[in-house]
Amino acid sequence: MGRKFYINSNIERLFALFGTLVLILILNIILANTLLKKIQNDAKLTFIQQCEDTVEDYTLALQTKLENIESEIDIIYAKLAYKTLSPESIQEVLVREKNNLSINFTEIVYSDTKGNTYNFYGENHSIADRPYFKIIMEGKTKFYVSRVLESKHNGEPIIVFARPLYDETNRITGVLCVGCPLETISSFIDEIKIGLNKKMSVRDLDGKFIKHYNNAWTNWTFHSGIKKPKNFKETEKIDSVMQTTDVDGNDVYVFYKEMENAPWTIGMTVSLSEFKKIDKKQKDYQNFVLEIIIVVLALIFLIEMWIHSFLERHQILSTHIDSVTHLWVRSYFEKEANKLLKRYPQSKFIMIEADIRGFKFINQNMGELKANQVLFQFSKILYETTKVFDGIISRGYADHFYVFIKITSVHKAMHIFKDALKKLDENLKQQDLPISPKFGLSFYIPKKMDSSITAQTLISRAHFAKDSIKENALQTFAIYDERLLKRSNEDNFIETHMENALKNREFFVMYQPKVDLNTDKVVGAEALVRWQSPVLGFMPPNSFIPLFERNNFVIKLDFYVYEEVFKFLRKSLDKGEPTVPVSVNMSRNHDKPDRFVHDFTNLLKKYDIPPRLVEVELLERSSMDKNVLREVTLMLQKEGFKVAMDDFGSGESSLNMLSTIPVNVLKFDRSFLFASDAKEGKLDATSENFIETLIDLGKNLKKETIFEGVETEEQRDFLRKIKCDQVQGYFYSKPLREEEFMEFLKKHR
Repeated sequence: MGRKFYINSNIERLFALFGTLVLILILNIILANTLLKKIQNDAKLTFIQQCEDTVEDYTLALQTKLENIESEIDIIYAKLAYKTLSPESIQEVLVREKNNLSINFTEIVYSDTKGNTYNFYGENHSIADRPYFKIIMEGKTKFYVSRVLESKHNGEPIIVFARPLYDETNRITGVLCVGCPLETISSFIDEIKIGLNKKMSVRDLDGKFIKHYNNAWTNWTFHSGIKKPKNFKETEKIDSVMQTTDVDGNDVYVFYKEMENAPWTIGMTVSLSEFKKIDKKQKDYQNFVLEIIIVVLALIFLIEMWIHSFLERHQILSTHIDSVTHLWVRSYFEKEANKLLKRYPQSKFIMIEADIRGFKFINQNMGELKANQVLFQFSKILYETTKVFDGIISRGYADHFYVFIKITSVHKAMHIFKDALKKLDENLKQQDLPISPKFGLSFYIPKKMDSSITAQTLISRAHFAKDSIKENALQTFAIYDERLLKRSNEDNFIETHMENALKNREFFVMYQPKVDLNTDKVVGAEALVRWQSPVLGFMPPNSFIPLFERNNFVIKLDFYVYEEVFKFLRKSLDKGEPTVPVSVNMSRNHDKPDRFVHDFTNLLKKYDIPPRLVEVELLERSSMDKNVLREVTLMLQKEGFKVAMDDFGSGESSLNMLSTIPVNVLKFDRSFLFASDAKEGKLDATSENFIETLIDLGKNLKKETIFEGVETEEQRDFLRKIKCDQVQGYFYSKPLREEEFMEFLKKHR
């Protein structure tokens, strides 16, 4: 029987400690390996995400470039669209307009429906064999961008941009083709600056390079074996990624995305060595961490104390510092700002609140990571701009930032703020941040304020001022003052009294005559709503309509106006008095065509008014979807109403609108009459030419034309000369009440 081996308690504790340390070491190694593998994968995915984002951003930028080219082509298109011109006249237009373009188009060509072309060189070619000609003639697209083609004029490589031409019945009558040298397109693309040291290329469907990061390869076709990379996780943002060899024979990944508005593909070349660098860096880091773990476990007790101390300090820090921007959090900012107010009770201070327009869109569409990057970059620029004034700065909820600065005078502070605003804007452009901030300002002035004013009060006032800007893109900042408070109180009063005002018939309708320029007789009127408030007095529409559009009360007000107009027409018909068609406005809030037309026609039938006496005006700038506008137009016309497009020409896409929304009347905004630099109501040559082009466009499309806002005899005479049908404005009459309008109508029948 063998002897037993006994150990004393010290050795037992030593073995226990050693076993514990070994167990902890093994567990730490396992956990460290797992964690570091995840870090390595995350690093790869982050790099991939950055590549995908770069391709996405480059694609969007290139699409914008193509839209700029399309806008240039639209200048020529506007001269030819919806007109019946001879080939000679078309050629004259092409020669004349070429010099007005800012882009070097070497060819501007008109083609008839058979593919026979006319250009400003006097050459005739056939493009019937061109794929883009066939696609446009089949009506598949309204704007086409080609792959690399050979010019029929000089044999040079070009890109062709083409769009169909229509006659008054929307039938395709020909094709407008514009050729741009490949070299020009390549230089145009060179202007895009997305990321640093990124190898970007643009190919067409044949694999020919429209742009290559090595200019020597532009207009070359490069083919190499491609394959899907192994163990490569693609994300949803990029169409695809492939593994191939580049023009120098190196193994690379190509992240690519097909464009929506051109048969082109964007590609970014990334060397496989970039990914290997990540692997090597992470492996070195992993070995280093494992060595550190061993050292840490050897000094377990001291390190534990140090970790505890570090975590304790970190916890205190994290309660004061925002993790995304590294600025103070709002609660700590308020505490420090209140300290400054107590320390310097006789000093003046400015409180600034800032946020980013459209940040919710950035967050929803670009993801939290991109949104946080935007926040960090903006906070950095904001900090650099304001740190010279020895103030404090913090981040609040989401994209809200606060700055508190001690000042010597309000006037000087505003001067400095405006200068800082310019520097901030320049810094945003340098950082390539596509954001537009807005600001609210409030001031602490000790002589005008009591000692109970706190940082929280100043923040509330700055926030209130900032909110008053709403979505006005032209206004960058607002200052809290008594007038702002008064306006807020008025808005609040309007919202709390609008229902009773409608019941008490405080709203009333006025009628502005429409005059035929051929006869100087009244041929119609526009119904305009006004409000006579017992408290606020007489109010024009711009003081309450925008608010009603925001809270949707405008729908009720519209039908109130419709009924007042129908009552007026019914009364005139019953008395046998003269009547003319009255136009009423359809607000942008009516987004259900079926319901609107149903309720509108039922109300008309209630008063037995002939549809010929009612015209409905739509807004071209309406936020309503174009399909909804088309649907409601067709439904109203089916019921016998005329439909007018109000403020035509001041919207974003008038030409496209005309091809989709078949209105009867084009009503031009008064702003065209007052865009002239001439004095005393006269029009300069540029304004006259533009207005005449608009009227000619309406005539060619067989639309009635009417100009509003006519105030001078010179304006009236010019519009009569260019054969505008009707006008309305103070030159003939201001808006009139019912009785006044009837008297005016009887005198001008």
